[in-house]
Amino acid sequence: MRRPPRRSPKLICSINMAAFLSIQLALLFIMMPPSPHAFRHIDVNLAQVEHPVPMRWALRDDATVVAIKRDGRVYVGHDEAKPDYLSAIIRKSLGRGGEQKVYINADRRTRYKDVREAVAAVRSAGVEDIGFLVTDAKRY
Repeated sequence: MRRPPRRSPKLICSINMAAFLSIQLALLFIMMPPSPHAFRHIDVNLAQVEHPVPMRWALRDDATVVAIKRDGRVYVGHDEAKPDYLSAIIRKSLGRGGEQKVYINADRRTRYKDVREAVAAVRSAGVEDIGFLVTDAKRY
Protein backbone atom coordinates (compact mmCIF):
# COMPACT_ATOMS: atom_id res chain seq x y z
CA MET A 1 0.00 0.00 0.00
CA ARG A 2 1.14 3.33 -0.88
CA ARG A 3 1.15 6.19 1.59
CA PRO A 4 -0.38 9.50 0.58
CA PRO A 5 2.24 12.12 -0.11
CA ARG A 6 3.06 14.32 2.85
CA ARG A 7 2.49 18.00 2.67
CA SER A 8 5.56 20.05 2.36
CA PRO A 9 6.58 21.89 5.53
CA LYS A 10 6.37 25.20 3.67
CA LEU A 11 4.76 28.02 5.71
CA ILE A 12 2.03 30.22 4.31
CA CYS A 13 3.18 33.80 4.87
CA SER A 14 0.45 35.84 3.25
CA ILE A 15 -2.55 37.70 4.64
CA ASN A 16 -5.98 37.62 3.12
CA MET A 17 -6.24 41.35 2.38
CA ALA A 18 -10.03 41.38 1.95
CA ALA A 19 -10.58 40.02 5.45
CA PHE A 20 -7.91 42.28 6.91
CA LEU A 21 -9.40 45.42 5.35
CA SER A 22 -12.95 44.53 6.39
CA ILE A 23 -11.82 44.15 10.01
CA GLN A 24 -9.93 47.45 9.82
CA LEU A 25 -13.00 49.18 8.41
CA ALA A 26 -15.23 47.78 11.13
CA LEU A 27 -12.78 48.96 13.81
CA LEU A 28 -12.64 52.39 12.20
CA PHE A 29 -16.42 52.79 12.44
CA ILE A 30 -16.49 51.53 16.01
CA MET A 31 -13.74 53.85 17.22
CA MET A 32 -14.73 56.92 15.18
CA PRO A 33 -16.17 59.69 17.39
CA PRO A 34 -19.60 60.96 16.38
CA SER A 35 -19.64 64.20 14.48
CA PRO A 36 -21.39 67.20 16.03
CA HIS A 37 -23.62 67.38 12.96
CA ALA A 38 -25.11 63.97 13.76
CA PHE A 39 -27.03 65.44 16.69
CA ARG A 40 -30.13 67.22 15.60
CA HIS A 41 -31.20 69.09 18.70
CA ILE A 42 -29.69 71.81 20.83
CA ASP A 43 -28.24 70.37 24.04
CA VAL A 44 -30.29 71.33 27.11
CA ASN A 45 -30.80 69.81 30.56
CA LEU A 46 -34.32 68.44 30.35
CA ALA A 47 -36.78 68.41 33.23
CA GLN A 48 -37.18 65.07 35.00
CA VAL A 49 -40.65 63.60 35.50
CA GLU A 50 -41.95 60.39 37.06
CA HIS A 51 -44.10 59.09 34.18
CA PRO A 52 -42.97 60.43 30.79
CA VAL A 53 -44.75 59.56 27.56
CA PRO A 54 -42.46 58.53 24.68
CA MET A 55 -42.52 60.98 21.77
CA ARG A 56 -40.64 59.15 19.05
CA TRP A 57 -41.87 61.54 16.36
CA ALA A 58 -39.66 64.25 17.88
CA LEU A 59 -36.61 62.41 16.51
CA ARG A 60 -37.76 62.64 12.91
CA ASP A 61 -35.95 64.93 10.50
CA ASP A 62 -39.08 66.90 9.66
CA ALA A 63 -40.18 67.42 13.28
CA THR A 64 -40.32 71.03 14.46
CA VAL A 65 -38.37 71.30 17.70
CA VAL A 66 -38.18 74.60 19.59
CA ALA A 67 -35.29 74.59 22.06
CA ILE A 68 -35.13 77.10 24.89
CA LYS A 69 -31.79 77.41 26.64
CA ARG A 70 -31.25 78.46 30.24
CA ASP A 71 -30.37 82.03 29.29
CA GLY A 72 -33.62 82.44 27.31
CA ARG A 73 -32.22 82.00 23.81
CA VAL A 74 -34.67 80.24 21.50
CA TYR A 75 -33.73 77.88 18.66
CA VAL A 76 -35.83 76.27 15.96
CA GLY A 77 -33.84 73.26 14.83
CA HIS A 78 -30.23 74.48 14.92
CA ASP A 79 -31.02 78.09 14.03
CA GLU A 80 -31.37 80.76 16.68
CA ALA A 81 -34.67 82.60 16.43
CA LYS A 82 -35.58 86.03 17.73
CA PRO A 83 -38.77 85.95 19.83
CA ASP A 84 -40.45 88.48 17.51
CA TYR A 85 -40.01 86.25 14.45
CA LEU A 86 -40.58 82.89 16.17
CA SER A 87 -44.17 82.37 14.97
CA ALA A 88 -43.20 83.15 11.35
CA ILE A 89 -40.26 80.71 11.52
CA ILE A 90 -42.52 78.00 12.96
CA ARG A 91 -45.12 78.57 10.23
CA LYS A 92 -42.38 78.27 7.61
CA SER A 93 -41.04 75.10 9.23
CA LEU A 94 -44.49 73.49 9.37
CA GLY A 95 -45.14 74.53 5.76
CA ARG A 96 -42.38 72.18 4.59
CA GLY A 97 -44.57 69.22 5.49
CA GLY A 98 -44.42 66.72 8.28
CA GLU A 99 -46.37 66.52 11.47
CA GLN A 100 -48.40 69.55 12.55
CA LYS A 101 -47.00 69.38 16.07
CA VAL A 102 -44.27 71.40 17.75
CA TYR A 103 -41.99 69.87 20.37
CA ILE A 104 -40.60 72.19 23.04
CA ASN A 105 -37.20 71.23 24.34
CA ALA A 106 -36.76 73.56 27.34
CA ASP A 107 -33.91 73.55 29.82
CA ARG A 108 -35.10 72.73 33.33
CA ARG A 109 -33.61 75.99 34.66
CA THR A 110 -35.28 78.18 32.06
CA ARG A 111 -37.46 80.96 33.42
CA TYR A 112 -41.17 80.37 33.09
CA LYS A 113 -41.54 83.69 31.26
CA ASP A 114 -39.33 82.47 28.38
CA VAL A 115 -41.27 79.21 28.03
CA ARG A 116 -44.60 81.06 28.18
CA GLU A 117 -43.50 83.41 25.38
CA ALA A 118 -42.38 80.49 23.21
CA VAL A 119 -45.67 78.64 23.74
CA ALA A 120 -47.59 81.85 22.89
CA ALA A 121 -45.56 82.19 19.67
CA VAL A 122 -46.26 78.55 18.77
CA ARG A 123 -49.99 79.06 19.36
CA SER A 124 -49.98 82.28 17.32
CA ALA A 125 -48.46 80.26 14.47
CA GLY A 126 -51.68 78.24 14.45
CA VAL A 127 -50.38 75.12 16.21
CA GLU A 128 -52.54 73.60 18.91
CA ASP A 129 -50.63 70.33 19.36
CA ILE A 130 -47.55 71.01 21.52
CA GLY A 131 -45.34 68.42 23.22
CA PHE A 132 -42.76 69.06 25.93
CA LEU A 133 -39.65 66.87 25.84
CA VAL A 134 -38.56 65.56 29.26
CA THR A 135 -36.48 62.74 30.77
CA ASP A 136 -37.44 59.90 33.06
CA ALA A 137 -36.54 60.60 36.71
CA LYS A 138 -36.19 56.86 37.40
CA ARG A 139 -33.20 56.60 35.07
CA TYR A 140 -31.09 58.92 37.20
